[in-house]
Amino acid sequence: MMKKLIWRGGLLLIAVNVAWGAAHQPEPTPQLSATELAALEKFSGVHPRLFLTAQKREDLRTAIKTTHANLWVYLKEYADSAVRHGPPKYRAEDEGSGDEQLWQREVGNALPSLALTWELTGDKKYLDAVRAWALASCSYPTWGLGKRDGHDLAAGHQLFGLALVYDWCYADLDAETCRTIRTTLERRGAAMAAVTPARQNFLQNHLWVAACGLAAAGLALHDEFPAARGWVAMTLDKWRHTHTALGPDGASHEGAGYWSYGVEYLLKFMWLAREQLGVNFYDHPWWRNTSDYRLYLALPRQAWSQQNMVVDIADCTRGSWSYGPDYLLRALANEYRNGHAQWLAAELNASGIHGSAAPWLNLIWFDPTLPPRPPNDLPTLRHFTDMDIVSARTDWSGDAALVVFKCGPFIGHKAMQLFARDPGGGHVHPDANHFVVFGNGEWLLRDDGYRTKQTSQHNTLLIDGHGQIGEGEPWFQGGQALAVKARPRILGADATPAFDHLMGDATEAYARANGLKHFVRHLFFLKPNVLIVADDIALDSARLLELRFHPENKTTRAADGAFGCVGKNAALRIEPLTPGGVEVTTGEDAMFGERGKSAPAMFSIRLRNNTAAWRNAVAISWSAAPAQPAKVQLKQQDDHWIFSCAGQTLTLDWATGIAHLSK
Repeated sequence: MMKKLIWRGGLLLIAVNVAWGAAHQPEPTPQLSATELAALEKFSGVHPRLFLTAQKREDLRTAIKTTHANLWVYLKEYADSAVRHGPPKYRAEDEGSGDEQLWQREVGNALPSLALTWELTGDKKYLDAVRAWALASCSYPTWGLGKRDGHDLAAGHQLFGLALVYDWCYADLDAETCRTIRTTLERRGAAMAAVTPARQNFLQNHLWVAACGLAAAGLALHDEFPAARGWVAMTLDKWRHTHTALGPDGASHEGAGYWSYGVEYLLKFMWLAREQLGVNFYDHPWWRNTSDYRLYLALPRQAWSQQNMVVDIADCTRGSWSYGPDYLLRALANEYRNGHAQWLAAELNASGIHGSAAPWLNLIWFDPTLPPRPPNDLPTLRHFTDMDIVSARTDWSGDAALVVFKCGPFIGHKAMQLFARDPGGGHVHPDANHFVVFGNGEWLLRDDGYRTKQTSQHNTLLIDGHGQIGEGEPWFQGGQALAVKARPRILGADATPAFDHLMGDATEAYARANGLKHFVRHLFFLKPNVLIVADDIALDSARLLELRFHPENKTTRAADGAFGCVGKNAALRIEPLTPGGVEVTTGEDAMFGERGKSAPAMFSIRLRNNTAAWRNAVAISWSAAPAQPAKVQLKQQDDHWIFSCAGQTLTLDWATGIAHLSK
């Protein structure tokens, strides 16, 4: 497998060339079918035709004064800022993206917003800005450096932006500017097309961004530059492979942040493919369910801010990335008549959270006839069965407690069956049986965020200091997991009004050399503010086992053996309930962030036991500060463990894995 690792400011990126199957065999160059060519021919000589038509333009000129007025404000503010600042001057190096030249993405992003603002207002200052930004892009001597020049994200963004400018402003720009844009699209498109057929990273955002830009250029030029039709066919081929590999649950292995980035470019081409070619990718269960993935990974909305709004498992930050999700949710709401997605988009905007990369898509994709629908009628627990991620919350009130549990194959069960080589799993973490907790308005048990991939940075198990398959590098080593078909899994995710029982088996996430026979974890979420973690671990011989727990804030140990801390809003208590033979320590662990640089340390509570069999229980409880969190007591009766807390009794039968709650 050929792999290139690139650390970038803001987004960490991986480009992987992989094979579909045991070995990649050259495939015939894709061609559009006769039906697709006939559909495309209907648009020959017609401008605008990509996302916008003459009728759509007239409709939007009315809508921005009525149904779309609030969305128009965001777009116009963005365009006005671009007019004031003008396009950036070319620079080979920037503050952190190296040979990717990711500063150029913002150039590509600005072009459609400026062009649509011109189309809807007729104000010449926007057309002048379109010309300036487009010619700047065309003049840049490189779109990425070295082997990246013209082949990756910077090129994908600029191809897409220039294609829409060429189409929308075809009748408005002077002949010389149009000729410059067209020749740039031809030259840069041909360069991208030269490398696209070999790309096999079907589940990775780099492919989606680059190929979408190529297709947009092809659709803008197909009636003037016949070779451009082949560019569209290439992208269709990649999208078909991607949709074959997507599971049914709508969840992303790359995390919620990259979900936004990838979904934006997947949807852009899907929309164009249906409009221009009559090809429909929307009839797929992943797409029907994917807005729920974003909804269930959202923090309780009273805690939302630009820096804190989403669960940050996989390579994800807690804050808002510029790629949606508001306009993406509106696209999904429109397509599937999903009022919950419409509601989430509106709530995000009401909280001051807006996607700045493509605010023009709000105008294109918003359907004002679909009423927003709060999620109060949805279950509070959702199991995404392909990725094996479970989200469980107390309610949808906006100040709920939230537990998210992850124990699945790194690219999902379906893709694990399809691939022999990694199709783009570098943003996954080695974190089977890991969980996070959010309650009383703040983080309590945390994820490590966007870091080098280490199991030790997660709330799960180490064996003799070793973590899970795929760890140890800036990017998850998915080839290792695929070589042994490692498939950790959720065994159960059951909800009742009083408590939720989550159960994961992470055994296959560990190398066989570690001698692990089983590692089964039970999470008992006693609503609203107690989580009991019960682990059953067995090995072929005694080894040093270590369970790690990472509270958001540093804790201190009380006389009763429990650890506690008080944050801004919440008090937290973590108590090992089975301390016999267990060494308990705390400390701060060194971390590595971008380009291997040191990053803020993570505080951890570590439970160590040198044994071949270990059943362990830890109670985690929280409350609004300064009130004291509830205490949990444990009574062991052979295979029956009885947990008591606040007048409730939970009985776990280890032999069956069944638990009962009584008062």
